[in-house]
Amino acid sequence: MDPEAISIVQEALRTRLRDETVERSIGRTVRRRGLDFSRYIQVMSDLRDLAKERKVTPGEAAEALAKDKGQGD
Repeated sequence: MDPEAISIVQEALRTRLRDETVERSIGRTVRRRGLDFSRYIQVMSDLRDLAKERKVTPGEAAEALAKDKGQGD
């Protein structure tokens, strides 16, 4: 995942509403940043690929990604 996509995922998790899916939260973050739908599709595709690779849900993959990258900064 590119740095901007990771940043989008991190922001989406920080601003995620209770019981909201990670997909919806990422969509809101992408719109807030003024990006287009193709960027949302790219981020979600990368996130789903990561989830499939780790055999977890997209939400769990997003949380793991944000945690991994947050420690590296």
